[in-house]
Amino acid sequence: MDEHTLIQTYFSDVGSAYLAEQDVRISVGDDSSIISLPSGKESVVSVDTSIENIHFLDSMSPKDIAYRAVVVALSDLAACGAAPAWYSVALTFPELDETWVKKFSDGLRRVSDDYRIPLIGGDTTKGKLSITVQVNGYCDTGLSILRSNAKPNENIYVSGLIGEAAKGLKSFTDKLEATEQQVQSYLRPKARIDLGLRLKGVASSAIDISDGLLQDLKHICVASEVGAKIELSDIPTSFNVDPSISEINSGDDYEICFTSNSENEAIVKGISEELGIKISLIGKTNDSKAIRVLDKEGNDVPVGSGYSHF
Repeated sequence: MDEHTLIQTYFSDVGSAYLAEQDVRISVGDDSSIISLPSGKESVVSVDTSIENIHFLDSMSPKDIAYRAVVVALSDLAACGAAPAWYSVALTFPELDETWVKKFSDGLRRVSDDYRIPLIGGDTTKGKLSITVQVNGYCDTGLSILRSNAKPNENIYVSGLIGEAAKGLKSFTDKLEATEQQVQSYLRPKARIDLGLRLKGVASSAIDISDGLLQDLKHICVASEVGAKIELSDIPTSFNVDPSISEINSGDDYEICFTSNSENEAIVKGISEELGIKISLIGKTNDSKAIRVLDKEGNDVPVGSGYSHF
């Protein structure tokens, strides 16, 4: 099977039901895709590469590999408050296995349906298994949420539960006990798109948690030139005891960490109730340009580091 036939057979119609809805005029099958930019919107773009046994396990189902690869890219759009519109996939694999490719395309179909976005193009080539996903979304011009607008004395929030995916991953790598929810948090994370959309005009800054809560919060602090004080016991987990630094800084959470003026506390609570998403106040920003984590006794806890890409 040549590349053209492969693409036409398994990828040409993935998410095609959403092409018109997302203003995609030309999609898979031509030299390039053509998209009409909606009036009054700016384009928000992100790219993520997932490599076998670094970003996903070789034992995973191709459906889960595909789904996860797209969602981790979509999570960046969520943090910016953008509505996803389309995505492209560059797939590199060592040899053509049509059964594997069919299951991989099924995973793409599922993520397209869950987020109502079409696959509009990409590439296939031979080599070590890796998936590069480019996602594009739209936000009202000038209203995207950035990392760089946090101010001192603002509340710091995080959505969902932290450390779930890390527990799920360790159930595979270290054979440790994990709940089904923790396993699914790793295999099929969720991009908090609805939350990001509701946070526009409420969050002063935001970031998705991919490399670890504290490590990613540091990116906000550096970009905004602020510091942060975090209460360890306020970080939301499903654990029966207060989490360790390593447990809350392992990454793969794909939750949203954001800052907001304390006057918005009731609004944030309303968003949490409206969307049915747990949102926890975990600390405050300050002008120190450093991150401190305190235990219940008020003692400093060494921060450590999260996931390293190199």
